[in-house]
Parts: sequence; C-alpha cells; structure tokens
Amino acid sequence: MRFKAFKKEITKGRYLNAFKNFEEKEIAIELRHDEITGVACRILPYRVRTVHKPDVDSYLEKSPESLCPFCSPLFEKTTPKFMPHVIAEGKFRHGNAWLFPNAFPYDANNSVAILSSRHFIPMDELTPQTMKDGFEVCRDYLYRMAEMNLGYKYCSINWNYMPPAGGGLVHPHLQTIVSKKPTNFMQRLITSAQGYAAEEDGENLWHSLIAMEKDAKERFITNTGAISWLTSFAPKSMAGEIDFYFHEKTSFFDLTEANIDELLAGLAKVFGYLYANNFISFNLSLYAPMLSNRYLWVQGKITPRFEINPLGTSDLNYFEKLHNEIICPVVPEDLCKELQNYFAAQ
Repeated sequence: MRFKAFKKEITKGRYLNAFKNFEEKEIAIELRHDEITGVACRILPYRVRTVHKPDVDSYLEKSPESLCPFCSPLFEKTTPKFMPHVIAEGKFRHGNAWLFPNAFPYDANNSVAILSSRHFIPMDELTPQTMKDGFEVCRDYLYRMAEMNLGYKYCSINWNYMPPAGGGLVHPHLQTIVSKKPTNFMQRLITSAQGYAAEEDGENLWHSLIAMEKDAKERFITNTGAISWLTSFAPKSMAGEIDFYFHEKTSFFDLTEANIDELLAGLAKVFGYLYANNFISFNLSLYAPMLSNRYLWVQGKITPRFEINPLGTSDLNYFEKLHNEIICPVVPEDLCKELQNYFAAQ
C-alpha cells in the first residue's frame, strides 16, 4: 500500500536572542501539508500553554440567563418554528433538548439544538449524559429530513462552544446543516477518496489512513470499538486537532444508538483533557452523507480554541485567514500521547 498524502519539510532560521545576551539562536519550523484535507500548517518549535484558565464569568455577565433566547421565558417567544409540513408542533424535542430553525441561517436547512434548558454547562460537565439528548434530537431531525425525500444528500452536526470558538451565546447548542451539495471541505474529502481509489485499485482511503496511522503509532490515539481517534497530521487549529472516524459507516443512518453513545463517551474524554489544560472553548463538526457514499465515511473533527492573554487576542491571524496556512505550536504527536492517557482512564 502506497500512502503519500502527508508531506513535511524543515526550514530553519536564525536570530540574535535578546534574552541570552544576543547569542545566536536557531529555530526549526516544520512545514506540513495534508493532501487529503488540503490543509497546510507550520508546526512551531515552542509550546504555548494557557497557564491559567480564562475567567468565564465575563462571558456570563455579557450573556446573562435573563436575556438568553434559549432560556425561559424568552424561549417560546423568540425562537423560530418549523413549517407545519416539517413538524406539526413547530419544534423537535428529545428529552431535555429542543431543535428549531436557525433565525440567522448559513444554509436553507440550518437548525439549532439546545442541549437542555440549562443556561451554562462548564466543559468538565459535558458528560455523555448531558450531551445525549442534544445529539439525539439532531438525529430525530435528520431522520425526518430524509423521510421527506427531498433529495438531501449531506449533513453535518456542528458545535461552537463558547465565544472564543464563535459561539454567539453561552447556552450550549449544536447546529445541523442539511443540503443537496456537500460543503467545500466535505467535497475535498470525497474528491481525495475518489482519487485514492482510482490510483490504488479501488482501495478505500479511510481504511488505509486508519491502518497507516495505527501502524505508525504517532498520531493514533485509540480505537474505542466502532470509532478510531487520531490527532491530525496537519491541524486546522493553533492548538491542534482531534479527528474521529466511524469504521465502514458510509451514511449518517448507519449509526446505531450504541455508536452515538460511543461517540459521546469519547468526546467527554477529549473535553476532560481540554478542561484540564485550561481550555474553555472548542469547535466540533461531524460530517456525514445522507445517502450511502463509500468515499465519505462518517467522521469528525474537534479543534480547541482560545484567546491569547492579556489582551484577549484571537488565536487566528493573517496567516490563517489570508495565507491559508495554520500556525500550530502544538506538536500533533505530543498531543496524541497526552490524549491517550485520558482515553485509557476509566
């Protein structure tokens, strides 16, 4: 099996270090490119850690429960309802979770799902139990959209947790996208898998990727049953990236209740790691075909997000936004080792 999707090279620079009497210092920067995702990143030789956990109280003060549209009594007054032909009740409900149309949609079918009526859930309390209803109500909605038989082929479940990740409200909520066309990134994954199959006598890219990463023992965190967890060779985030792949699941509707439970248990492990390392925010996306597509196994990504103190500077700058390259001072192979301890813990 040939696998040449990962490219890297080392570039070195020198300067006179003001902190060591202007002695010459050499810096090595690793340039990485993942031909599967199209992501280019630069792994920097210094590790940035958040020494102190950011104060979430400032966010809570700016987004109080009394003004939250997802909390009672504003919830019924301010959240949209679906057209009656989608659901007669106007909103989907599963246990403590509610799902309704996004009032400021990114797509024709963009919904919001609140995990519960609880206004704020700290990251260390994002347990499988607290997340379960939220993901299940998304599942109910996606089943209904498929049942309507309107030609939808792709879906995603997404999460901007807290303002540093783009969360407009602290009230934890997911977003779903349902469409006839894949997003740009999903199309990249499909195209890469199609190209790999054409070059490798029909081999499946995702099967080969997981096998290669497992053998390499560098970024393969663990296998929890139906899911393989990895750190990304070329992360889409300054703080690294955690990826998960459902084995042989070629449609969202291949996922069983046990698969969802396994996913939530793994996410809780990841969030436990992030919380212990003073992160308070992340982005998450789960990508899935709605019709069976061997070129896109159901999979997802988690990217930790943070602000840089003391000014609250964004973790994105001109390099990411205008040069399409990610600056990452977190070595993926080191991140993998740290996460393995969390997955191993009971």
